Amino acid sequence: MRVLKFGGSSLANYECLSKVANLVKSQLSSEMLLVLSAPGGMTDSLVELADLAQKSQSFEAQWIALVERSLSLKSEVENAGFEILNWPDFDVLEKKLTGIALLSLCPDAIRAFIISFGERISVALMQALLVEFKPTYLDASKCISSQGGYLDAAASVTLSKSRFKEQMSASPSKVYIMPGFTASNDAGELTTLGRNGSDYSASIAAASVQAKVCQIWTDVDGVYSADPRFITKAVKIDNLSYKEAMELSYFGAKVLHPKTILPCAKASVPCEIKNTHNPDAPGSLISDEAGDEKTVKALSSLENLAMLTVSGPGMKGKVGMASRVFDALAKDDVSIVLITQSSCEFSISFCVHEEDLQLALGALEQALELESKASLIEPIQVRKDLAIVTLVGDNMKAHKGLAAKFFGSLSQAQVNIVAIAQDSTESAISAVIDGELCNDAVKVCHENFFTHIPSIDVFLLGCGLVGTELVKQLEKQQAWLEKRNIKLNLYGVANSKKLLLNKDGISFTNWQGQLTDSELSFDLSSLEKFVKQNHLINPVIVDCSSSTVLADQYLSYFEAGFHVVAANKKANTSTQAYYHQLTASSLKNNRKFLYETNVGAGLPVLDNLQLLFGAGDELISFSGVLSGSLSYMFGVLQDGLSLSEATIQAKENGFTEPDPRDDLSGTDVARKLLIIARESGLELELSDIEVESVLPEGFCEDCSVDEFMTQLPQLDSAFNDKIRAAASQGKVLRYVGSIKGGHCKVGIEAVTPEHALNDIRDGENALAILSQYYQPKPFVIRGYGAGAEVTAAGVFADILKTLSR
Repeated sequence: MRVLKFGGSSLANYECLSKVANLVKSQLSSEMLLVLSAPGGMTDSLVELADLAQKSQSFEAQWIALVERSLSLKSEVENAGFEILNWPDFDVLEKKLTGIALLSLCPDAIRAFIISFGERISVALMQALLVEFKPTYLDASKCISSQGGYLDAAASVTLSKSRFKEQMSASPSKVYIMPGFTASNDAGELTTLGRNGSDYSASIAAASVQAKVCQIWTDVDGVYSADPRFITKAVKIDNLSYKEAMELSYFGAKVLHPKTILPCAKASVPCEIKNTHNPDAPGSLISDEAGDEKTVKALSSLENLAMLTVSGPGMKGKVGMASRVFDALAKDDVSIVLITQSSCEFSISFCVHEEDLQLALGALEQALELESKASLIEPIQVRKDLAIVTLVGDNMKAHKGLAAKFFGSLSQAQVNIVAIAQDSTESAISAVIDGELCNDAVKVCHENFFTHIPSIDVFLLGCGLVGTELVKQLEKQQAWLEKRNIKLNLYGVANSKKLLLNKDGISFTNWQGQLTDSELSFDLSSLEKFVKQNHLINPVIVDCSSSTVLADQYLSYFEAGFHVVAANKKANTSTQAYYHQLTASSLKNNRKFLYETNVGAGLPVLDNLQLLFGAGDELISFSGVLSGSLSYMFGVLQDGLSLSEATIQAKENGFTEPDPRDDLSGTDVARKLLIIARESGLELELSDIEVESVLPEGFCEDCSVDEFMTQLPQLDSAFNDKIRAAASQGKVLRYVGSIKGGHCKVGIEAVTPEHALNDIRDGENALAILSQYYQPKPFVIRGYGAGAEVTAAGVFADILKTLSR
């Protein structure tokens, strides 16, 4: 004997019904018991009808819709040449609804009859489609014995066994068909087994007849590592133990009803989850054996929960207090989802479904009224809009560090943990979290435990030379990223006027045109909303602008959950107080602040400095060529070009800032030197740095860039004199930044052939760091530090560092 249960989505229309009938015919090699749900969505319609009638509101439109849909299904079956013999009596249903409306009262016994009406329609239709096998109708109310209320009864396998045997012996057949969801109590009255209880019916039937297998046919291929509706990378689980399946169903796995597994487990009947629309797929098998050695099998989540905390001095050491709390809830049929207790016994916290919250509060207030009046119990604390995320796997107990990885994943998703629970067998770890962040939490955990494909969600601010080059590199590196199991999407691009967002990722090829056509303008709230709506878990703002306005918002970016990768130097060279705030905020919000390109473009300058000073080293002195553009210009000046010619050439090669005065003024070098000084521990402001500009004071300050370039040749003669004077002494000019004795200076230096910076040119940077660890010879970092391509490469490297690996 095999038990096959078909869900509502498998019976939603004639096409689905025919598919089920053909599937049954193709597998009819032994006795089979079919357990059927109502056609998809019909139970919801019946519940709505009962609710409207109870409120004495008109339900005519809903009634007509129900009848029309039912008769349409009936007509399609009859038009296919099948005769329907046991069509349920709609007149009885209508009379009951009319009676409810007259009384404005719907007793549970009547509601049970109404909401279970759909299963009778499925059974009548399937009997007709399988008429050639003369299927026997089994009345579930005569087969399944239940205890408890009318609407969420618990079935008894012990009492049901004899009932099944009696009913099946009375009318032997190769195919039996039974409506799911229903049973009867000791008085013979119809009861229901709770919403989606047809799975439970099938499990009870399988255990009662000691079936070879209980198959749950639904609309997915099996049990998945997470809900595939939200986690596109969820993978099917081939084998689960009963314990694993029960944990998953209890904590929200949609494909399994919480009550389903236990009867099968007690009777050792394997339970298989199959897809009606893909019957050849292997499915998921639930049995005594887990089937494989996977440490973690799946993640489940349960939302719409509330947590109640009962606390007070009267709790500590008081025998029976926990019992009184839970007895009070049990008397009002409040289901407790999760329990935690403080080690000092001062408080007990537990989660209930939000729909049961008021019932639970009423029960507790009544049960603990005397303690409350005596101030032995504090007012019950309530937290709503919570969810539970659970990690499930029988083999977790054999592996260390899983809990740390789980909680680290929740931290990565910016989720605060409200409470924690773990079963004694170590097969499940649960965390209570903010319900709004449930999908984000599951997404990060699934990424870290199953797919191992971390994601980087990029929002680019600034579309100049570096920003444009970065987009090219992001496209170019996609194959490289894929080989390393990294998913990088460009979700947003903004310039000073426009913002482009795309939930499917922005095209690397025609993004500029799309940005031009966009009607959005940049603001942080737009990005925050976009990230929440699309459940992005590793959002990174990449600032390739030179905007002070954007740099001043970095604290807000961290608070909003973004990492910040900055090619923009304005934030780190703002006030010393802001510099410290940036570091503190990134740590507080568990977000990374990366700005390697602030000093050496693609050179690993700051990484090395942070390693040195993080290991306790101390700076003695520093000297370096910190500007790739000035390195290039001073090199070609040495070759005979004038200052204006050198500037034009450097600008055309993309070495300078958009306004070359930012380079020639020495301000850019001063900013880089300030960052190095601050990284070494010096407390300085930008105004503390002595700056010698390449340009005379006040030269063309208020001109446009074009006007400046036109007037620059006026300085050629005087600058040539400086070059010749240095050459007459066997020296060359270099623009140098230095730190010595806590004093920072940038300016033009004439250096000898023996000087370390003498041959630094053509866009190279060179940094000589003399420290306690590196003396008397300095630690030298040298390489090309100019150009959009090199800088973009440095930004790309920083973006990769946002991954939590």
